[in-house]
Amino acid sequence: MEVSIKNVSKKFKGKQVLKDISFTIESGSVCGLLGINGAGKSTLMKLLYGLEQKDQGQITYDGRVKTDRKNIGALIENPAIYGNLSAFDNLMTKALLFNISKDRIQQVLSIVGLSSTGKKRAAKFSIGMKQRLGIGMAILTHPNFLILDEPTNGLDPDGREELMNLIMRLKDDGVTILISSHLLNEIHQVTDKIVILNDGVIALENKNDDSVDIEKMFFSIVHGGK
Repeated sequence: MEVSIKNVSKKFKGKQVLKDISFTIESGSVCGLLGINGAGKSTLMKLLYGLEQKDQGQITYDGRVKTDRKNIGALIENPAIYGNLSAFDNLMTKALLFNISKDRIQQVLSIVGLSSTGKKRAAKFSIGMKQRLGIGMAILTHPNFLILDEPTNGLDPDGREELMNLIMRLKDDGVTILISSHLLNEIHQVTDKIVILNDGVIALENKNDDSVDIEKMFFSIVHGGK
């Protein structure tokens, strides 16, 4: 799925959070979205997922302004999970909306490493386990476009490595992915393109390859090279 953002602006509580931004996430690619806190990353992701409405501009999915809800999966800020339910039952609440089988739920639990949690309530999960469950909720419907906002929060090194491998597998399956992370080496590892937001504008849109020093680019933009 190709996702196109054209001249999008958004004001929130009187502040201009996004200012006439435009870029494209090519179908089947991984795009890294970088920026300091307050740069507008989460707001943009919420617009793409439909949690917020833009003030102006256009967002299209394969050339259409709307797409089936199951085509987009998202983990934005804290995972939206029910603390009194198990991992399986949390996934079931979403599965029922989209007529998804229990076999798919078990498959997703295996993918995110939560198969052995049984009836344990999500409220008792560690931060990393809750993050894994949130990722499971995001991928449950086989989305064509996946939005991941700081997905490695709370994960240990093994968990982060597993997530990076999962992202690459999803990309190989043709899923388009937008990922935000403060861990620049992770972004460099998995992305095809880098977009840096700074003060609500696109400060850089650049292909990611071995010649790119992401850390140098990032700090040069947000801190003037300091």
